[in-house]
Amino acid sequence: MGHIEMHGVTKRFSSGQEALKEVDVSFEAGSMCFLTGHSGAGKSTFLKLLLRLDTPTRGQILVNGKNVTNLKKSRLPFYRRNIGAVFQDHHLLAGRSVFDNVAVPLRVIGMRERDVGRRVRAALSRVSLLEKERLLPTHLSTGEQQRVGIARAVVNRPKILLADEPTGNLDPELSRDIMALFEQFNQVGTTVIVASHDRELIEGMGKRIIELSGGRVVRDRLLDSEVLVDEPADLMGSDVA
Repeated sequence: MGHIEMHGVTKRFSSGQEALKEVDVSFEAGSMCFLTGHSGAGKSTFLKLLLRLDTPTRGQILVNGKNVTNLKKSRLPFYRRNIGAVFQDHHLLAGRSVFDNVAVPLRVIGMRERDVGRRVRAALSRVSLLEKERLLPTHLSTGEQQRVGIARAVVNRPKILLADEPTGNLDPELSRDIMALFEQFNQVGTTVIVASHDRELIEGMGKRIIELSGGRVVRDRLLDSEVLVDEPADLMGSDVA
């Protein structure tokens, strides 16, 4: 589980701008990859399409061999149960405890409260926040709030974990800690895709790096092997993130 393929994926908005252009990439189940590129390169759109928050204008996205671009709305909640998402803005509920914030995905699917407690505490333990389960998010540091967001993303034990600029508001040391957490989840078989503009940080991870520019894949590198894609003349034109 967790195998992803994108075939000829293009996303054009009503304004005429193309956020992604003919993207052909695949991710093996249990792999870890970083998306990078300048602001507006298409990283956020790439992740939104995988999460099915949007659909491509052309092309197909296959997850575990199933075309998810034409999923009915009624099937989307079931599809997303296998995907965890982490954002730069943690989207935490300020008036709810850390425990309750992490429990949200489990309660939405109607899990028994006894099982909710076990799952939530296991997730909080993984991000070293078990002792703060009763606190409100406002009593946590920025780095701790981000870890709560990660715990919430993985509490349902997803096969795929997507993160959009998860270290954008963190200092270098905290950023390395967050990336180490993602690597730990990958080591137990989760497919992890992280969008980040922090080239120095991701270069040191030793993982596959896909670079986007103007909505196209211009570089796909795994350790010492590298595939370069010729850039069209208009590649650096304005685009949507």
